[in-house]
Amino acid sequence: MRWSSLSVALGFVVASAVWMTACLTPRPPASDERFLNLAPDVAYVGAATCATCHDEIYASYQTHGMAQSFYRLTPEVAVEDYSGIEVRHEPTGFVYSARRDGDRFVQVEYRDGPDGRDHELVREMTYVVGSGSAARTYLAEENGRLYELPLTWYTQANDGAGQWGLSPGYQEQNARFDRTVPDRCMACHNGISEPVPFADGKFATLAEGIGCEQCHGPGELHVEARTANPEAPNAMDETIVNPKWLSLDLRLDVCQQCHLGGEVSVLREGESAYSYRPGRPLSAHRAIFALEGDDPNKVSVISHADRMRESACFQESAAMDCVTCHDPHEGFRDKGPDYFNATCRTCHEPATLASSMPTPDLDVQHQETANCFSCHMPKVEADDVPHASFTDHKIRVLEDDAIEGTTQAGALTPYFERDLEGTLEEGIAYVIYARQGGTATDFRRGVSILEERTGDRVEVGEAHYLLGFARLQQGQARAALGPLQRALEAGENPERLNALAQAYEQTGHPPADAERLYSRALELQPAAADVRVNLGRLYESQGRLPEAVATYRAAIEEEPWLAQAHVLLGGALAKGGDLEGAVRALQAGIDLEPGQADALTNLGAILAQQGNIARAGRLFRRAVEADPRNADAQANLALYWLNEGRAQQALERAQQALALDPNQGTARQVLEILQQAAG
Repeated sequence: MRWSSLSVALGFVVASAVWMTACLTPRPPASDERFLNLAPDVAYVGAATCATCHDEIYASYQTHGMAQSFYRLTPEVAVEDYSGIEVRHEPTGFVYSARRDGDRFVQVEYRDGPDGRDHELVREMTYVVGSGSAARTYLAEENGRLYELPLTWYTQANDGAGQWGLSPGYQEQNARFDRTVPDRCMACHNGISEPVPFADGKFATLAEGIGCEQCHGPGELHVEARTANPEAPNAMDETIVNPKWLSLDLRLDVCQQCHLGGEVSVLREGESAYSYRPGRPLSAHRAIFALEGDDPNKVSVISHADRMRESACFQESAAMDCVTCHDPHEGFRDKGPDYFNATCRTCHEPATLASSMPTPDLDVQHQETANCFSCHMPKVEADDVPHASFTDHKIRVLEDDAIEGTTQAGALTPYFERDLEGTLEEGIAYVIYARQGGTATDFRRGVSILEERTGDRVEVGEAHYLLGFARLQQGQARAALGPLQRALEAGENPERLNALAQAYEQTGHPPADAERLYSRALELQPAAADVRVNLGRLYESQGRLPEAVATYRAAIEEEPWLAQAHVLLGGALAKGGDLEGAVRALQAGIDLEPGQADALTNLGAILAQQGNIARAGRLFRRAVEADPRNADAQANLALYWLNEGRAQQALERAQQALALDPNQGTARQVLEILQQAAG
């Protein structure tokens, strides 16, 4: 009897970022058209260019945490303890460690199974994200793509000595080494970089640290003007945004571009991760939605701006903003308490304040030497980052803060007033929220809103795309065709072409139609490895094995860590008779993702044919452990037990396979052999 060989069908989904915070609805201001560098054709020049004229400010800014938000990990900046650390992710059994290899720093993932260590991966820690005031998270780089790594160094933990732990969100959902860092994350965690078009998470160039132009806007026009004439003709230089000349709302938006979040944040139609410019209203760039009924006292890493808005100090002032307390050009980490207390005293004169206190104890607490923010802006644990605390920017008398939180979350509510009347972004937000852990009801609500509000409007391409994508996820490929076709009419991009091609495949269109769309997507962006995988799968389904193999190899060259490409390559090579090549490819896919039942089964089947029965048996057992509901895995394990002379185990597995799939041929053959032997 020959061992069965199975092919693997794969689907690809879209990931979207979510940001967490409370909800407010400030009135959106208009753009400040006085500043000429708001024009979209004005280019960024980089912080080093700014430093040639503003050297003192630039040098001072290097002490600020924003300037230290992203940089390469080298021996000179290493602060972590690498002495034998191990962190286990209990739900999956993966163990992580960090170690130093000479001048390199790596994170290692491994897992021990009943037959010994079944898996080990090593990734270099190339970049550090975070100034280190609370934590340092690490990124690996591969072919221009950035991947977040599972371990973070929490600097505040262990009484300030620091400790390793799982990166934020990894305890709940372990992304392992597969979490790419999209443009929208990098837009706030780093300076103005050059993303590769239509290849989210891949960068042609990377800045190091948040730069001058994220608060002042692109500098090309300013450099040209001041090179020609060093003195600006007016007190306000129209060639570069200085936030001090902006209205209060627009000044706040400069900081809120990164220090304001929401349960879901949605880019407006036509906007990109890097298209916001200081002087524009943030509400023109994105829509933000909070969760109704969420805890109003929750503090997250980026909740500072909206917490400040809730303060009486802000509400009773006509001019208070973030830079009232924070000098954006100077670090404050080592300044000591009086650095901020001095700002408090500009409005709250200590002697007058102390004399108004009702008790002697409170009088003492409000003397000249008192630390204002230790009581009125206490440090609290962040909701979204373990082992870290942050200053709560809601300035208040804590005894008066009687707002109670609730665990009963409800609908998504908009932050910006323009979204109160109902917008397309609301529907997009519900689809994103459902994909990130909401309910099927949230998903249906998002689809319903998009169906109602998109209509035949050609200009809302992203809304049409998300509606089509949502219908594909619901198994409604035919209903997805219309929205996806309208999305392409609004503008081509690889994501939309890829989705429509998949819808064509699922609705019985001629293969040439899907092939044309996949090929066009790759013309627009050859680095789209997921599209290459789908095109290779289409070739393979038509028996065009050489083309499929070449396409899978091209996908792997672009994204070497894409497990699906290795697995599909292994299947195609096996069909073409290159069993040695198939073994290498399947093993590479399993190394990257050890829980793939189909890949484990296929590799086991090939090894069994080659006579390596013992290893094949281990792979079959691992396949069933990884996915007990995989009929093919159960059937191959049944065949293995049959060949080992263990009839009862073979019978049980064959019966289990047929219960899952009554048409499973290998399981039927095993039962026939067992019945003949018994008769």
